[in-house]
Amino acid sequence: MRKRAFTFLILLAMFFLSKNGISQAYRPMLQDSVRWIVVWNDVATPYSDDNRWEYFALGDTLLGDVSYKKIYHRFLESHEDKQPPFKPVSQYVLYGLMREDTLSRQVYGILLNTEVHYYSECPPETESLMYDFSLSVGDTIDHFCTIPIGCGGVVINSTDVGNVFGVNTKWFELAGSCSWGYLYEGIGSSYGLWEALFTPVKSKTLWNLRLEYYCPDAVCPFIVGTKELNKDSDLRIYPNPIFDNITIDLSKVNLQESLQIELLTIQGELLELITPKTKVFNLPFYNFKSGIYLLRISDGKTQIVKKVVK
Repeated sequence: MRKRAFTFLILLAMFFLSKNGISQAYRPMLQDSVRWIVVWNDVATPYSDDNRWEYFALGDTLLGDVSYKKIYHRFLESHEDKQPPFKPVSQYVLYGLMREDTLSRQVYGILLNTEVHYYSECPPETESLMYDFSLSVGDTIDHFCTIPIGCGGVVINSTDVGNVFGVNTKWFELAGSCSWGYLYEGIGSSYGLWEALFTPVKSKTLWNLRLEYYCPDAVCPFIVGTKELNKDSDLRIYPNPIFDNITIDLSKVNLQESLQIELLTIQGELLELITPKTKVFNLPFYNFKSGIYLLRISDGKTQIVKKVVK
């Protein structure tokens, strides 16, 4: 009898945990080839031009002993009545770094490219908490960098599990003085990825910022002309780690003749611009200190980004 009662209590506890979503398996956010498409438009002006951009997760890098996923950004063609698929109108730039703790269900980010950061409250070059998916109904959010300054606490009004952008995941309904919308576990928010969780009020203009589409893998029907950043299986760069100089061998890479190579810091700062005359050449590294660098190779249509270490 005592054993049956104990078993009943265990089953009852599992039931309540399941109802609260605690036992729901965490859906990771940061995987290669994931894409987020965000759109901004002035809904007070009919047929106004949108601003539409894409985030693209690809590759990892180390800062100290911590591994981060690299997040790239580029603009897409835009118009209010334009339907997908969209064409890119700019090249990818390294936008930021993100990491997640799957045990605590928290996601952190480091904003790197302040030239194209729109509507983000996250401080540049500083790791900040972007999302916490361990929250429950009634919890107040005041510790995200995606909460607008001066917005105050935003309360989790309700949670549930359902289909969001074609994937089954947990969502959190927000309610606050200047923020209404949703958090999506493993995706971001209804506002975007890095975008502030801010709902504008009606004034002279009224604009709308939202996550428009989400692609959980490399096949994205909402974008055409996509060129991956890691088509580098035939690219040879050696030695890596670097000593005094590095050899770049492009002889087997399918790129056009008009090549341009950019040497960047891990933060995206341009250090050197090279227009190679041959497919195999040496790049001196005498004057660069130890650290992680990026080589961005482009022919105007395709980009290859490679991490090197000195």
